[in-house]
Amino acid sequence: MALRFAGKHAAVVGATGVIGSHIAAAFARHGASVTLLGRSALTQRARLEAQLSAAAPKDLTTSSSSSSPRTHHFIKLDVSDAASIKAVFAGRAEQSAAAATTTAAAAVVGPVDVLVNCAGISQTTVLKRTPDEELARIMDTNLLATMLVCKHARMQPHGCIVNVSSLMATHGGFGASAYAASKAGLIDLKPELQQAFLKDTPLGRVADPDEVADAAVFLASNQFANNCILNLDGGLSAA
Repeated sequence: MALRFAGKHAAVVGATGVIGSHIAAAFARHGASVTLLGRSALTQRARLEAQLSAAAPKDLTTSSSSSSPRTHHFIKLDVSDAASIKAVFAGRAEQSAAAATTTAAAAVVGPVDVLVNCAGISQTTVLKRTPDEELARIMDTNLLATMLVCKHARMQPHGCIVNVSSLMATHGGFGASAYAASKAGLIDLKPELQQAFLKDTPLGRVADPDEVADAAVFLASNQFANNCILNLDGGLSAA
């Protein structure tokens, strides 16, 4: 069976989270060499490597370079640090001596065929009770960081960018106005409306991480799927 992303390089920002790690594994399953970026990418490397290993195609041969075993990379990246984003993606980084002694992984992300942005932090209280610093951190992490990564990433010709947003971007939520605004920026500040999410969702459950990962693979592999928003909401937007 042909591997959809054999010989391709996929970079996943926020790869240490549940959704991000499943997305990274999905691209590895389809033959891509994956760079996993996140604040704890190095400390969680063993767990992430196990996921990638379990996802590796079982029918690989060494008859061609496109089907030979891939090398995956792990890079520590704090997306709240604009300078770090520029250094890692624009190729101007000088790896610190401390980092060099802890990992042999690449310090800079090379040309990318598929870029996935899924890093994010949530809001834990209502807007009135959220400190200004926390609001700024949410916006910087969920919106500005994605913009900076897209700006500085060196994309291959015909490369693809997949930005993982949230239902909060269009539906808002009680105690989540800043989070909703940051995610809407990836696709308008909605009123803080309390929702019984599962009750209002026709499917009656949240998405499985693999369902999100499969959608990312679809968007990256379908060349006609350009500038589109794919709602994975269990029917909530149609209810």
